[in-house]
Amino acid sequence: MILSDIKDYIQAQGQVSLKDIAIRFDVAEDAAEEMVAHWERKGKVTRLHKEEEASCENVCGQKCDSCPVQCTMIFIWNEAEQP
Repeated sequence: MILSDIKDYIQAQGQVSLKDIAIRFDVAEDAAEEMVAHWERKGKVTRLHKEEEASCENVCGQKCDSCPVQCTMIFIWNEAEQP
């Protein structure tokens, strides 16, 4: 199921951009955002925007203002991975 795959991906990465999720799962960014919203509603994921303390450096290696992939939305998994 793609929701659990997205959960596993965000957990493994720790912090990931919306664009990364869309590319990884070969879906439109709007669709990816809707799927991640499921985990947001459950309180498992926090959404950060560029103007907050999100750092594209941790996602794509660039400063947000010069980010080549325009990491405008970054998601962070809120809990430690459980066995």
